[in-house]
This record gives sequence, structure tokens and C-alpha cells, in this order.
Amino acid sequence: MKDILQKIVNETPGARAAILMGFDGIAVDQYVDPEVEDPDIESMAMEFSFRFIELRTAAESLGMGALSDIAVKAEFGTFLVRVLTEEYFSATLLGETGHFGKGRWLLRSTAPQLAGEL
Repeated sequence: MKDILQKIVNETPGARAAILMGFDGIAVDQYVDPEVEDPDIESMAMEFSFRFIELRTAAESLGMGALSDIAVKAEFGTFLVRVLTEEYFSATLLGETGHFGKGRWLLRSTAPQLAGEL
């Protein structure tokens, strides 16, 4: 799994880290670009995971269907999420100049591989 997460980071301009995590807040695996200051992607993903459950519930109750992608843009950067299964998601952390579209595409295109390895 780490090689897939590394691919996401290496092929997304401005990406700092990627993670595979359960909605229960437990990390399965992660990759952090060794050339950037160590972003604590595990803590970020853990804190957001509980909010993502609330978003998923809200989307379903509003008739929007299943949640597939989430983006959180903040001063520090952008946190992109792809829902893999009912229990797991993958995410990447982009710096201020990170390429949003490429990050989303890589999360989406690698989702079947990550889900298959769970």
C-alpha cells in the first residue's frame, strides 16, 4: 500500500503526504515526502475522520447519495479525501501550491487498488 501512497505524493505537484485510514481514526498506512517538513497527516486524518462520518450521514439524509470525495482547503494547505469503502478512505495533503486536480485524479485512479488491498 505504501508504494501506491508514495505514487500519489510523487506524482502530484505540491503533495506533502498521503494516507490510508479507517473512518474509526486508525491509520492503515501512510507516506510522507521526505523532502518536506514532517506534516502530521495522521493526526489531521484522524481528527477529520469523525467529521467525515457526519458529512456522509448528512449527504445521505439529504438524498445526495453516497459521499465519494471531500476537500478541505485551509491556510496551511488542502486535504483531499477519496472514500474507498464504508470503512476506509485515502487522502493526500497538498501544500499551498499543490495541484488540486492532479491530486483528486490520483486518489480516484488508485482507489480500486487500495480498496483491493484492504
